[in-house]
Amino acid sequence: MKYPVKLTVIFLILCVVASLAASVFVMLTYDLSILVAGSDVTFFSTDFFLRAFFDIVPFICILSLMILALYIIRHPAKRLPLYLTYAFLCLLAWGAFLPLDIMAAFAYEADPYEAPVPEDLSAGYFREFGGNVYFYSRVYHSSEKDKNLYGEGFLIDKAGLRGKAGELYPFTTAVTIKPGNGYTDTIFANATEKPPVVSKPVNAYKVLQKAARASWSAGIIPWIAFASMGLALFSIIFIRNVNSWRFLNASIVMAASLIVFTVNALIYAHKIFSDLSLTCADFFFNLEHYLPDIFSGVGRVREPLALFVNIAFMLFFLIFGFVCKKINSREGNITFFAEEDEE
Repeated sequence: MKYPVKLTVIFLILCVVASLAASVFVMLTYDLSILVAGSDVTFFSTDFFLRAFFDIVPFICILSLMILALYIIRHPAKRLPLYLTYAFLCLLAWGAFLPLDIMAAFAYEADPYEAPVPEDLSAGYFREFGGNVYFYSRVYHSSEKDKNLYGEGFLIDKAGLRGKAGELYPFTTAVTIKPGNGYTDTIFANATEKPPVVSKPVNAYKVLQKAARASWSAGIIPWIAFASMGLALFSIIFIRNVNSWRFLNASIVMAASLIVFTVNALIYAHKIFSDLSLTCADFFFNLEHYLPDIFSGVGRVREPLALFVNIAFMLFFLIFGFVCKKINSREGNITFFAEEDEE
C-alpha cells in the first residue's frame, strides 16, 4: 500500500500547491486588464483570485495527472497497484474535482464579490491604437453628472491616413482608445500581447473549458461523453515504458497527452471534421428517441465525435502498449523494449 499512498499524496499536493500558485499568476494577469498607466496598483483582488482559481483548477488537475505519469516512468512499481491507483486518481479528477470546480464557479458567478473597477485613462502617456499614436495632455469630464471622459492632445498619424505619414494633429475628443481584448489601457494590452505559442494553447483550453461547463449543465450523460477525454488521457499510462530510454518514454507520454488535448479542442471548436461532427450529432439526437428514459441525455451530447475519437485513442494506446509488452518478453529485444522494474 505504500506506493499507492505515495502517488495519491503526490497528486493531491500537486493539485493544491499548483492551483494556488497558478491562481495568483492568473490573478495578476487579470489585474493588468484593468490597470491604467499612472494609477495605483492593487495586487490582490478576491474576485480576480476566485475567478482565476475556478478557471485554472481543471487544467492543473489534468497537468498533475500527466506529471504523475512521468513520475511513474522514473519510479515504476508493480503493474496492478499502479494501474488501479492511477485509474482511481483519474476518476477522482474527472468525477469529483472537475465537477466540483464547475459547480463552485456557477455558484460564485451567481453571487460574486464586487469586481475592481478600472480607472479613467490618464494623461501624459503615449498610446498606440488603430495605426496612430495618441498623447493626451489633459483628460476631463464635462460636468459632474457626465460619465463620459474627454481629452485633448495630439496624435501621430503613423499610417498617413490624414495625409503624410508621421504628421502631428491636435485633437479634442472623447477618450475612446480602448483595446477590444479586455484591457483598459492600450499600453498594457500591447505590452502583454501573447505570442501564438502561448495564445493558441490558452484559446484551446478556453474552448474545452466552455465545452466542459456546457456539458455539465446539460446533464450526466453529456458530461460522461465529455469526460471521455479523461479516459483517453488515462490510457496513456499503458505506453509509458515502450523504450529502455526513460527520456523517450516521457517524451512519448507528453506528446500523446498534447495530441489528445489538441484534437479534442479542435473538434469542440469545429476546426476539423465539422461535417462528420454534425452527422454524429444528428445520429445521437435521433438515437435518443429509441432509448429508455434513463438515456434521455444522449441527444444533448455536445460533440459525439469527440466521444468516438477518445475511445479510438484509448484503444490505440492499449493495443500499442500490449504490443510493446509482447515485444519486451521476446529474447533479443530487451535492450530496446525493456521490462519495467518493480519497486
